Amino acid sequence: MSKKRNTGISLGGLIVVLAIVAFIYLFPAKTPAPTPTMLPTTPGQLASPPASDGGQPNNQPMNNQTTSWLQVFFTNPNPPDNVGNGIDQGVVADVNNATTSIDVTSFDLNLPSFVNALAAAKQHGVEVRVVVDGVNGTQKLSASESPTKQAFDATQTLTDAGISVVNGGRSSGLMHDKIIIIDGKILYMGSWNMSYNDTFRNNNNLLRITNAPLIANYQAKFNELFVDKKFGTHAQVGAQTTELTIDGVAVENYFSPVDNVMDKLVAYVQGAQKSIRFMIFTYTDTNLANAMIARDQAGVDTQGVIEDRGASQGAMVPLFCAKVPVKVDGNKYTMHHKVIVIDESTVITGSFNFTKSADQENDDNVLVIHNPELAKLYLQEFDRVWGQGKNPDATKITCK
Repeated sequence: MSKKRNTGISLGGLIVVLAIVAFIYLFPAKTPAPTPTMLPTTPGQLASPPASDGGQPNNQPMNNQTTSWLQVFFTNPNPPDNVGNGIDQGVVADVNNATTSIDVTSFDLNLPSFVNALAAAKQHGVEVRVVVDGVNGTQKLSASESPTKQAFDATQTLTDAGISVVNGGRSSGLMHDKIIIIDGKILYMGSWNMSYNDTFRNNNNLLRITNAPLIANYQAKFNELFVDKKFGTHAQVGAQTTELTIDGVAVENYFSPVDNVMDKLVAYVQGAQKSIRFMIFTYTDTNLANAMIARDQAGVDTQGVIEDRGASQGAMVPLFCAKVPVKVDGNKYTMHHKVIVIDESTVITGSFNFTKSADQENDDNVLVIHNPELAKLYLQEFDRVWGQGKNPDATKITCK
């Protein structure tokens, strides 16, 4: 006699099914992180060169197989407040796919998408460590700027998630680094703070790096800040390896105040043979300004853009008076780059403003990358910022 087939589900089987469904809901599978050479095209990440008029998104990944370890992105604050189309999208994707650790330093920190991603990573068992400036890094995002139209408290969000936050203090200089290290395998660095303004209003550049020896330099610096709590003038850790060759690309890495960064910048400017282009938030260093003036007078094609805030002072005065072509930026918010491009082949970038305090007191970092393809992208960004810039107000500048 054949047995009658049971088409129902037993109570035990139902419990197993419900358990599986609950597990999937609570612990969804992580999506693959974008690879360094094939970052998906999204609004704000173009596969073709960006427009120079500022009318198109300009978060441009490097598209060069010889530099598969490096991508560069630029914010596009024209129009401003374009939430959902910022350079935070790729960063958050990497944070969401972290499995072991996330280390962060940021002078300003109030970007909801990024901070919420850190909190979620912590809840999934990822070790998250954060260092901020104790003043700027603890400021709330106002309701008018928040995507949810509610004030956002990044510090409280991190604390509620059980994330340790170290205050960089100001007694020994500013903790001015902007660094993200994910799983010890991905490094983000540049001029970009993880803040609303730096993402959606200010001009910034951001590099994504996957080279282990270079990441090790930044990890050693982070450990000094977070673990040893040595900041600014008390810092002892410079770049562990200052000169690297990565896939045929020569790279130099420096940390202030240990590595005498300004001397390196002055030397590069003095060695320029064809051209100098610079974009800078704060520029007051006399030696660097004198070097640029000397090279301009020697026939080197020199141009630069300085943030409009306080631009009638500092290096703008001697540069303008020496007839070096300089402009103040046209962004109604902030032009926050810290960039020099030498001879269309060498890019100097990082968190380092051209000031004595950045050189001798603050925690800052710089990369010097010798690569014409990278330089081309930075020159496209320069052309865009230059095109939006304004001539200095001569009535506010007194030449001796």
